[in-house]
Amino acid sequence: MMVTLNRGIQKIEQPVIETADFRSFSVLGDPGCDGLGAEIMAVFADLLLEAADTDFTLILGDVVPFGSKLFYDNVVDLIGVTAKTPVFVLCGNHDTDFYADHFGNADYAVADSRTLIIVLDNSDRVINPLTRAFLQKTLEDYRRPNVVLAMHIPPPNAVSGNSISSGEWEKISSILEPFRPSLRYILSGHVHSYFEDDLDGVKLIGTGGGGARIEEVPGVTPPYYHRVRFFYNDGGGLEYKREDLALEGRGRRLWDERIQALLSESFVRECTAHVRYRLYAEDAARRGLPNLARLLRAAAEAEYCHARNFQYVSGDLKNPAEALAGVIADERCEVNEFYKTALALAREKQTGLPVYAFADTLRAEKVHAELFEAALQSIKRGRDIEAAPYYTCSSCGNTFSSRARPKNCPVCGAPMDKIFGVL
Repeated sequence: MMVTLNRGIQKIEQPVIETADFRSFSVLGDPGCDGLGAEIMAVFADLLLEAADTDFTLILGDVVPFGSKLFYDNVVDLIGVTAKTPVFVLCGNHDTDFYADHFGNADYAVADSRTLIIVLDNSDRVINPLTRAFLQKTLEDYRRPNVVLAMHIPPPNAVSGNSISSGEWEKISSILEPFRPSLRYILSGHVHSYFEDDLDGVKLIGTGGGGARIEEVPGVTPPYYHRVRFFYNDGGGLEYKREDLALEGRGRRLWDERIQALLSESFVRECTAHVRYRLYAEDAARRGLPNLARLLRAAAEAEYCHARNFQYVSGDLKNPAEALAGVIADERCEVNEFYKTALALAREKQTGLPVYAFADTLRAEKVHAELFEAALQSIKRGRDIEAAPYYTCSSCGNTFSSRARPKNCPVCGAPMDKIFGVL
């Protein structure tokens, strides 16, 4: 029976969902296993919004960090208010508790007249007999020219060793063998990266860029957050394209002007608190209060995390080229207008300390602008800037590059022990 899909979470209560022919669908991997902090959920929400240009989205597991009803409720609510199209979820190894309560069957399939997408539960790295029987029956009953197999943990491959065992994969591959001419793709999450491999002529796509931290995979260039979009070509074949998260226009697609203003104000408040607490911590340490200093430093880091989260949620982050162009404009404004005017006024009023503060900062900001301008040229050419050692003076805030740690800061003259290397 043909099923009409509604937007948001699809709770699966039948083995095969037959739908009207779809044009395309999106695949996301592992949004929640690294925690459900605002930064991570902002990335996930933006990917869901970008997926509105396809007919539905399949999440390849690990929507929560572990089986807490609170976490499930939170992520289901987020998907419900964010997703513009239907969302299917696959069971990951972090999702095992309460999965059925929110998402229904862990083994199921979605089919239109051209494609069969089979979702299998291998969250415990085992392919149980019921899962194998479901796979066999579905392949026999729903023969389509395009078959896609989706599971959380990848099969054995040449890229990542974080996979199910060869013995468990054999239980599936033996069932797949008669249907191999129609098998187009095998999709997996679990590995927080992006890689492709060839499994006896079938394309394996591992995608885990839905929000969790990207992992280092030997031999693989770390990807940015991304989705994989599948679509039909003119001949009815199923093709795909990895699409990185676009930062342009984020956030404002979600919030009205008042909410956006509150997010911006929250960011400023948290940044101010971060710096203020660091200053208080330095003063506490000088007063022989190391434990208080430690508390204040911890609170300062917390305020930084809050600021980061508000920045992600507000959508004010920009791609590297746009970010550099923006900071260069800010630095030029500080050098040519703000600090220049402030320094002139301080000298006119003969206020010694403000003169020192404005003059040191003005010189340091000139260096910053030069470094950023050189960096922007490299980014515009599509490559990272050259590796170089950087140092920051903790006295005046000057940042500069030098092959050896300088004996003194060229801006304020601070000694070597007040100049710190930057990792």
